[in-house]
Amino acid sequence: MPPISRNFIFIGIVAAAYTATYALNDWLFKEVEFTQGVAWVYLPAGIRLICTLLLGEIGVIGILLGSLITSTLFKLFPNDLITTVGYSLISALAPYFAYRFTLQELRLERNLTNLTTTNLLICILLYGLCNPVLQLLWFVVRRVSTDFLPSMIVMSIGDLTGSLIVVYAIKFLLSFVKLPAR
Repeated sequence: MPPISRNFIFIGIVAAAYTATYALNDWLFKEVEFTQGVAWVYLPAGIRLICTLLLGEIGVIGILLGSLITSTLFKLFPNDLITTVGYSLISALAPYFAYRFTLQELRLERNLTNLTTTNLLICILLYGLCNPVLQLLWFVVRRVSTDFLPSMIVMSIGDLTGSLIVVYAIKFLLSFVKLPAR
């Protein structure tokens, strides 16, 4: 299969996984949302981070597509294309910024062979702070939200818990997969 075809498949898989995780999160945690778009637990944050760590730029494109789909399906910003596009770009780029920072500053290999638990937690923390700040600054600029500090605290908690749940769920599921010997 040509690399371009494989990339499109990965983009589709990431977009579908992101959309499905968003729907699951909405179903599980809608009743305990702080405000619209600010959740105490946000599982898509973990998908954003994992897909970016594993697929780099291909993951970013898939997340962007998935975020545009969820914004439309769940009517996050009805009749506001600019807010939707900005939100989706930040959703895709925030985990990428955390990923690039950890690659450079923690001297991670691009294939993540030297990714330690500590480095992963640093990446999760960085992302868990970067995304809320960027999203909420965008929401303030677009006049979607004015409760910056309380929303930032809750969104940070939601992104951190969502990321930790997804990362450890994947780690748990991988424990059942027999990997080939090196």
